[in-house]
Amino acid sequence: MTNILEVRNLSKSFNGLRAVTDVNLEVKKGSVAGLAGPNGAGKTTLFNLISGFISPTSGNIYFEGSDITSWSVPRRVNLGITRTFQESRVFPGLTVRENVLTGTYTAGSKGIFESIVRQDGTGRVGDEESAIGWVLEVTNLKNYEGAMACNLSYGYRQRLELAIAIATNPKLLLLDEPFSGTHASDLQELAGLLGVLKEAGLTVILVEHDITTVANIADRFVYMEGGKVTIPNG
Repeated sequence: MTNILEVRNLSKSFNGLRAVTDVNLEVKKGSVAGLAGPNGAGKTTLFNLISGFISPTSGNIYFEGSDITSWSVPRRVNLGITRTFQESRVFPGLTVRENVLTGTYTAGSKGIFESIVRQDGTGRVGDEESAIGWVLEVTNLKNYEGAMACNLSYGYRQRLELAIAIATNPKLLLLDEPFSGTHASDLQELAGLLGVLKEAGLTVILVEHDITTVANIADRFVYMEGGKVTIPNG
């Protein structure tokens, strides 16, 4: 199994304070990696570096063999890198379906939909409607597609943000505490969804404090503390 992501000697300082220090990380294509550690360990900063929201002080980021260290966020999204945030970012004035549709506007051509959306018999991937329908179904939002996002509970807004991220047709999905604010009854369902995405070949890195929730689907866990990877498990 080849590496889809490689981080080499990555560091980030804010006003002289090191938030991430010489991090080296390899993530294999089609795997699920869990990123754990206490608050302030540098997990979200690492996510921001990989997704392009901030630039590193030093080091390099490689995606599918290409050095993307200086690439913009939109360029990385088009390449197939998508992330979610701890605080859900949805469009409250749009319906659930309309929110998911926004994700397709930046969808790449060779992401997860290559393998999971039904084909029409000609070898082509199914149309946009098929993709949206699949996303709504696997995230259990089908019955809410006409609901306004502003009327959803916090947990379902988190679920909707995940649906939007999937709709971008990613190759690598970065999930920042996707189970935050989720009721215990929904945890196994969302863990099952990650299993579906893994089976479809999507690579996932997630920050999650409740390690036991995803232990049965994660291929490895990486532990960060003080801005460093202290246990490069796997």
